[in-house]
Amino acid sequence: MKGVILTVLAIVACSQIFGQSYQIGHVTMTLIDSSRNNRAVPCEIYYPADAAGENVSFSKTLKSKVPAISFGHGFVMKWDAYQNIWEAVVPNGYIVAFPTSESSFSPSHGELGKDLSFILKKLLVLGNTPGSIFYNEVDTMNCVMGHSMGGGSAFIAAANDPGIKAIATLAAAETKPSAITAAKNIKVPALVFAGLNDCITPAKTNQLPMYDGLSCKSKHYIGIKGGSHCLMAGKSFTCSFGEGTCKPKPEITKEEQHRIINRYLVPWLDYHLKHSDAAGLLFDKSLEADNAIIYQ
Repeated sequence: MKGVILTVLAIVACSQIFGQSYQIGHVTMTLIDSSRNNRAVPCEIYYPADAAGENVSFSKTLKSKVPAISFGHGFVMKWDAYQNIWEAVVPNGYIVAFPTSESSFSPSHGELGKDLSFILKKLLVLGNTPGSIFYNEVDTMNCVMGHSMGGGSAFIAAANDPGIKAIATLAAAETKPSAITAAKNIKVPALVFAGLNDCITPAKTNQLPMYDGLSCKSKHYIGIKGGSHCLMAGKSFTCSFGEGTCKPKPEITKEEQHRIINRYLVPWLDYHLKHSDAAGLLFDKSLEADNAIIYQ
């Protein structure tokens, strides 16, 4: 019966919430942060378009400006490991920007957090700049996201930037400075995903303390049964190598873990960033019917 309910909810989602599906445009940019000694922040940015491609125009069928998301990568992971994220959210009317900074073996978590925050500010500026590909396209609503190290850096960003409207993380890792400590200063809506078979950043010592520490009124923790750390993303040799050295092993497929993430991420974003009550209802009803997760 739960499977039938989830199928019905998926149909409702497609028909009532995600009626418009956009193609995916892509642009590579290097943004300069003058407040940090002209720090260069290279980015890979995906956005809704009428035709997929490089540097193509925004979709002309957009009915409103588009919320922006900045997404922090995991330790020595590349942005292209997160194709599952941009393919899930961009067609539903979102900009997703991936900074490729702090990708060395000695990254600064604090600087990555600042990069995530800066990108959202800069996209808003570009949305008000004639001649920019983003001109008149960027909404004031936004979200900071991240996986593993990038998830911890997202906590740092949201704790220090009052302009951030929401935070969503995948297997967020404790960082320096501490993401767990930063959580108490976050008052915006938060969605925290964990893999219950995560042997790299176990929920007990990473995501649950972050979730418990959040000061926001609207917060959700979703633990994916059998899910792992690396299955939050796509193909990554470095992540898979690390995960191969520890236990427990994942008990579900990557495709199933991605389906579970998408089941909640897109409705959650639509509710908080696009004020869709139907999306909020879908999110809540899916939680109640889903035996593939545990949640708080």
